[in-house]
Amino acid sequence: MDSKYNRVMFVTNSLSGGGAERASNILINALSEAGAQVALVAVNDGPRDLIEPACEVFELHREWKGGFVSVLKAYLHLQKAIRRWAPDFLVLNCDIPELLGSITIGKHKLIAVEHASQPWPQRQPLGKLIRNLLSFRKTKWVAVSEHLKVWGSDLSPDFVISNPINPLDTLVEAQENYSVNEIRRLVFVGRLSPEKNPSFLVHVSREANLPVVFIGSGVQSEIIKEMCQRAAVSAELRGFLKNPWSEIKPGDLLVIPSKNEGDGLVLVEAIQRGIPLVVIDIPDLARFGLNSLNYFESSTDLINLINASKQNLNQFIVSPEISRVVLSDRRPELVAEKWLRILRK
Repeated sequence: MDSKYNRVMFVTNSLSGGGAERASNILINALSEAGAQVALVAVNDGPRDLIEPACEVFELHREWKGGFVSVLKAYLHLQKAIRRWAPDFLVLNCDIPELLGSITIGKHKLIAVEHASQPWPQRQPLGKLIRNLLSFRKTKWVAVSEHLKVWGSDLSPDFVISNPINPLDTLVEAQENYSVNEIRRLVFVGRLSPEKNPSFLVHVSREANLPVVFIGSGVQSEIIKEMCQRAAVSAELRGFLKNPWSEIKPGDLLVIPSKNEGDGLVLVEAIQRGIPLVVIDIPDLARFGLNSLNYFESSTDLINLINASKQNLNQFIVSPEISRVVLSDRRPELVAEKWLRILRK
C-alpha cells in the first residue's frame, strides 16, 4: 500500500449496537491485517462489541440522546483525537459521525458511508444541511449496497462495497435447526425502532398463537413491552446482546419486518448460519432474490403462511445456491482490498 494515504480513522456511533458498528469493527481488523494504519472513534457510550477492534480506539463518551452540550463536547474530543493521530482519511458512519465530521478541521479527506436507504429518520432537515456541508467538502461516498443512492441528493455513490461478515463454520448450527421441523417461536433481531418495525410481530404473535422474543434495544423498547402486555402475548425482551445468534433455538423462525433497510446485515448473518427466516417484500430486501416462500407482504399474509407451515419450519432455510450468491463478496479480506484501492487514490 502506498504510504501517502495509509492513516485511516473510522468514526462510528458507538463500539457496538448495530450492523454499521459490527461491520466497521470487522473491516478495521481486516485493514489492520493488510498493513493499513487504522484508528477508531466511538462517539456514544455503550458496551463493547463481540468483535473487538484491533487498533487504537478513541472513546468520546457522549451520552446517548444527549443534547447540544454533549454534541459540542464530543466534537472537541474528536478534534483532539484528529490532532493527535493525524489521519489522512476520516471515514464517517451514520448520522452523528456525519454531523461531527462535517465540521472537523484538518488536512484529512472525508469519506462517508451510506448504510441506509432512509438515514436521518428523526431529523431530516438537519440531515440535509449536513449532507450539503459534506458535499461542499468534496466528501466521497461509499454505499454498502448497489440499491442505495446518496440520500439528500439522489446522486449515485462514488463506490459500492458490501459490508464484511466474519467467516464461520455454519454446519453445526444449521444441523441443529434442521433437527426440529416445527415452528415453536418467532424471533426479532435488531434495533427496536420505527424503521425496523418490531411492533409488527406483536400482532402476528397473537394471531399465530406463538411466543415471540425480541433481541435488541432502542427507542421503542417500552412501547413494545406495553403492546405485548396489552395483547397478552408471551414475549421476551432480551435487550442488546453481543451475539444474538447464540440465543436462537431449534424451532425458531426469524421474522424481518423492516420498513426500509440498508445492507440488511441481520438477513445476511442469518443466511450464513442456516437460520429459518421470512422477510417482508420490500425493494430493499427483495434484491436478495430469496425464494418466494421467504417473503410476505402483510401481517395477514405472514399469519396465513405460518399457520400453513407450522410443521414445516425447515422450508424457510435459504438454499445453499442462494446463500453462496449472497455471501460471495463479504469475506473481510476481499472487502478490505476494495477499501485499500480507494485509500490508495
